[in-house]
Amino acid sequence: MKINWTQQTVVLTGAYGGLGKALSQALLKRGANLILMGRDASKLKALKATLNQSVHILVGDVCDMNSVEKLKALLQDCQSQQHMLINNAAISQAGFIQHHTAEDVRQMIDINLAAPILLVQQLLPWLKQAEQAQIINIGSSFGGIGYAGFSTYCASKFGLRGFSQALNRELSDTQVTAHYLAPRAMATEINSSAVDALNAKLGNKVDQPEQIAQQLIKAIEQKQTERFFGWPEKLFVKINGLLPNLVSKAVKKDQPIIQSILKNEVKS
Repeated sequence: MKINWTQQTVVLTGAYGGLGKALSQALLKRGANLILMGRDASKLKALKATLNQSVHILVGDVCDMNSVEKLKALLQDCQSQQHMLINNAAISQAGFIQHHTAEDVRQMIDINLAAPILLVQQLLPWLKQAEQAQIINIGSSFGGIGYAGFSTYCASKFGLRGFSQALNRELSDTQVTAHYLAPRAMATEINSSAVDALNAKLGNKVDQPEQIAQQLIKAIEQKQTERFFGWPEKLFVKINGLLPNLVSKAVKKDQPIIQSILKNEVKS
């Protein structure tokens, strides 16, 4: 069945971040019925005001089961021919693992990996009520390339990728499909000053959220269950899957720059 955005009810987490905002605007232009979720009430209300449309907002934390229950209650009155869950909420923290606290590690795994898994589990009955449904897990090129200075973040995105693959196979006899769509570096507030400095020093290309939003929507419409965006990042993902030692050697050449910028990076 072809994607019909005007018949689509879309739940989007992390709605007021750079990519979330761009996706909200792009999806609304296509006629989708949006349910936007985020932790900050003022930012969520401000986003709704800019959209100038009748969209639903839910202030809540994806890691909080009470918030998930509120979302489930809201969805009881949000039925359409097609349903979609976009797991976009995420955090990133650059720095070496010895500089992270146990709480830093738990928080990143909880938000980036555990929360999407539990949200899928809880919303699966709602997704199955539609004639067609999609689960869109927003990944990262670091879900295919383990990179120094981002070990926990990579672990969360590698995990989300594995979950997406297994889930899609698990749901193969249903009308629900799971997708792992992975942008490369983006110009958003999720990046610390150290990450911006690292990208600039290494010459990494950084995409705008609006550009990525359009690419994501196109991939959804083409029903691509896994896609990495950006060149040469998507090439490195393929090489890393076949010959990881080659990628290790390439990253090792960048090690002096990574060390100089991230050696003292500690969460404030």
